[in-house]
Amino acid sequence: MRQLPSLTALRTFEAVGRLGSIKAAAHELNVTPAAVGHQIRLLEENLRTPIVRRSNTGFGLTDAGQALFLSLMSAFDALEEAARRIRATAEKSTLQVDSLPSFASCWLVPHLSSFYAEHPGIQVEVNTVGDLGYPSAVAKSATAVAIRVGTSADQWPDLTAEKLFHEEMFPACAPSLLSGPRALREPGDLPSHTLLIVSRRAEGWREWLAAADAECGGTSAIDPDHGRKFDTIQLAFTAAIEGMGVVIGRSPLSDQYLKAGLLIEPFRLRVPSTLAYWLVSQPAAADTPIVQAFRNWIHKELASTRETCSADI
Repeated sequence: MRQLPSLTALRTFEAVGRLGSIKAAAHELNVTPAAVGHQIRLLEENLRTPIVRRSNTGFGLTDAGQALFLSLMSAFDALEEAARRIRATAEKSTLQVDSLPSFASCWLVPHLSSFYAEHPGIQVEVNTVGDLGYPSAVAKSATAVAIRVGTSADQWPDLTAEKLFHEEMFPACAPSLLSGPRALREPGDLPSHTLLIVSRRAEGWREWLAAADAECGGTSAIDPDHGRKFDTIQLAFTAAIEGMGVVIGRSPLSDQYLKAGLLIEPFRLRVPSTLAYWLVSQPAAADTPIVQAFRNWIHKELASTRETCSADI
């Protein structure tokens, strides 16, 4: 067992020696001068020798106090440097992912455990708050990436944008809508059901209904803007799971609900979105190990998701 004096007393004495006064040390440590004096006396009792010279002419350290101060300075400098290196390593091992809320909640978080299994030394901080257009956090940090939706990499000047995937859009509903007198069996049955619409998405029902009418007819009279509206995909999916109507599923965002049987795909027609999801990062950060690890993982995980869904259709 180490025979060390009180660490509080040592820290207090180091501040006194470094700053040259009890009053200054008390201010730095946010305690009273009396408390500093008490710690010095405790340290002197432990060492059995004076370490501070007190006189009417001023304040100073004894020879023993000077020797102790120099040793403490060396030890504290070493501790400070070790803490700095550990913090720097921790910062390099943390990746901030600035994501769209829908992608984060519907796909990224449900799949994130596999990333941790492959890269246990990397921490991922998922952020969905702030400007969902230009990823300012990425522009400021080499340990940050963003997930964004757009038509072209040119939407994010001075940043590197790599295409991840295009959504596939298709009707989806609760299993209960496939039975009963108003059972949903073909696109022509949709007028008997409520459309669930994501108001913030430009694409959706209009594109799918046009494709369905061209393929099998019977949907031209359906108003793609008439139905129950929600501002997020997550809310629309929840409403569909509760049997409130038919939503436009979006693969891979809706894949977890299909796999769990909470939603059913009643038809076999899918329409690709014109918008794509992109992985955005600083040009200098694109090839760093931490960003490369996330990039390789998300491509592999998305490919695995698509293969699983293709096998299920």
